[in-house]
Amino acid sequence: MAEQGARDVADATTRGLQGMSQRVGRRAGRSVTKHENAAADKSEGPKVEDVAMDVAAYLTTRQRKADEQLGHANILISGQTGAGKSTLINAVFRVPLAEEGTGKPVTKDIQRYDVPGVPVSIYDTRGIELGDTKKRVIRDYRKAIAGSRKGGPDSGIHVAWYCINSEQARVQDYDTDVVRALADEVPVILVLTQCIDDGRPRELEAAIEAEDLPIEGGPILTLARERRIAGQPIPPRGLEELVERTNDILPEAVKRAFINAQGVVIRLKANQAHTVVGACAAAAAAIGATPIPAPDAAVLAPLQVGMLASINAIFGMDTGSGSSVKLIRGLLGQGGMAVVGKQIAANLLNVIPGVAVINATVAAALTAALGEAYIQLCTEILRRQAEGKPMPAEDMLPFLLDAYQKAFQKPRNMSRAKRGRAN
Repeated sequence: MAEQGARDVADATTRGLQGMSQRVGRRAGRSVTKHENAAADKSEGPKVEDVAMDVAAYLTTRQRKADEQLGHANILISGQTGAGKSTLINAVFRVPLAEEGTGKPVTKDIQRYDVPGVPVSIYDTRGIELGDTKKRVIRDYRKAIAGSRKGGPDSGIHVAWYCINSEQARVQDYDTDVVRALADEVPVILVLTQCIDDGRPRELEAAIEAEDLPIEGGPILTLARERRIAGQPIPPRGLEELVERTNDILPEAVKRAFINAQGVVIRLKANQAHTVVGACAAAAAAIGATPIPAPDAAVLAPLQVGMLASINAIFGMDTGSGSSVKLIRGLLGQGGMAVVGKQIAANLLNVIPGVAVINATVAAALTAALGEAYIQLCTEILRRQAEGKPMPAEDMLPFLLDAYQKAFQKPRNMSRAKRGRAN
């Protein structure tokens, strides 16, 4: 899915680059045929001049399209009353779905929660009471799962989390029977919640393993929020394992949706983004196959801004007015793209003294450096958010420029080292 997203960025922008490439070719003395001129005039993609005129608008448009390509994941979460389902949901996802979502009834006991801009839906069941009959509960679950499949791959429930409070004395037949029934329909991950220590949770884990339940891997021991016992903090645990196992189980078509929505394992977001950057760098190399004079470096802008939009979509970065961290506004408000452009021009003169042209190698290096620097920035923003210390907008541009400079110099230094060893 990441590779496809990168190809979509490249395809959409390459058409718009044709016209600019024709003009560059004429300046470089290359002959241009009537057929090529006609193709350039009819190109339907973004024009470099239009992107330069309103980078924010173009990025917003590209991100909207990238968001639409993420797919949509659906998770059913169940368990007896007191299992802490809502706390778990809000700890895993980048927005508190169980608090902000507007629930829509699916069955008598199941509601679907959605939040705009988050490509994951939660099918939340009311807490199962011991007086509820297993047959009715199981029938309700099967009805919800069957109904979800009628809307296509993005609508079906893809995985179920079954939660058991680790403080309960034993594993009940009620739980095992419901888990077996769910596993007949969808993959099930069994989550032990509120695990303050390893005593009773490990006993429950052993009892569950003895039941030989049809679950995906062993039970995951979790503590969704920090707890304090006798004044000592007990940090959250198990959330990373839950996210990674869920990601491994989900169909490829919806992995990017889940990676976007979860807010625990930033590394998964970065890995997806690295793939996009690699594909876009390859597309930039193709553009630079015909050397581009440095004054026409903006020919890469549509591709690069489209790349940043795809990274935003993967990380779940909000560029709208409702976000407390307005990444793009922070950059553009300080003339960020102009500063980056000057930095690129300075680097070009260092790479090819006296020539200052962008060839395939330089075009790829510039694009890769910008993408990798942007990934570092997004990662840092999310890391600080998780620590409750949001990154100030005025710190974003210096961070990006510093990361860009280091990323651009790295391949150059490696090349120099290789030449030194060869000599």
